[in-house]
Amino acid sequence: MNRNIQQIGCILMASGLSVRYGKNKLLEKLDGREIILHTAGRLAEAGMKPLAVTRSEEVKTLLDREGIACIIHNGPLKSDTIHEGIRYLKPDAAGYLFMPADQPLIKSSSLQRMAEQFFRNPERAVRLAWGDIPGSPVLFPASCREALLAYRGDRGGMDVIRQQGIPCDPVQAEYEWELWDADTPEKMAEIRAIYSRTGRF
Repeated sequence: MNRNIQQIGCILMASGLSVRYGKNKLLEKLDGREIILHTAGRLAEAGMKPLAVTRSEEVKTLLDREGIACIIHNGPLKSDTIHEGIRYLKPDAAGYLFMPADQPLIKSSSLQRMAEQFFRNPERAVRLAWGDIPGSPVLFPASCREALLAYRGDRGGMDVIRQQGIPCDPVQAEYEWELWDADTPEKMAEIRAIYSRTGRF
């Protein structure tokens, strides 16, 4: 594990309304555990300390019980989640990793390789990818802090990277399914099928 990895502020994005799913997808079970716990677990295995930001009282109760840091807010935009997380974290973070909470198949080794790439050049962003397909999570340099706090919208922080002209280095995932998120029941069924084939990785 990179000795600097805990200097990265790690924000677990858990504020979506699961409109396409039809109910709170973060509380759906994968091998008996809620998928948000799988995602948080991969971050912890990588050596990071996730901070979940949510609008769900149920998610907050679950994470409090599991001892995972969590704050609740009521802002409607993705930028509100970004702002809440950054303001809660220490201002001297080396960078900011934004991890979707519904991406339970991500591997801790991929997260560690992202951190290693970032610390080689901490003025550049890093993004997990599969081939030519960019995905999440994205790791932002600390120099983006004020621009992220000023950003307002629902498209995500990649707008900030483009506006600031910051280079973004892809880090290749080991498997395509690491980038999958559980946006629909159909995709969740695919995630469960992969998990049942591979077990705990």
